[in-house]
Amino acid sequence: MSNSEIDNKQLSTIAKTLAYLCITSTDMKDQSLLDKAKFLRTLGFADKDVAALLNTSENSIRVLISLSKKSKQKKSKSKTHTKEGQ
Repeated sequence: MSNSEIDNKQLSTIAKTLAYLCITSTDMKDQSLLDKAKFLRTLGFADKDVAALLNTSENSIRVLISLSKKSKQKKSKSKTHTKEGQ
């Protein structure tokens, strides 16, 4: 393994550790699984890593995010229909 591969692996471990501390040791610990997943994805973590940090499956993270997007789309469509009806 080259030095850059070792450095990348070490940086990845440090990033995951810091992210874990953020979601367990701050006000974020009281937030929903969806909020935590969105936060970790915003930081650039892959769904596999998000799932590992949140002690769940990769598929459940994908489904949770997908359902939240569909819910937002339905809400925005209903607001559009309400405005058009006025």
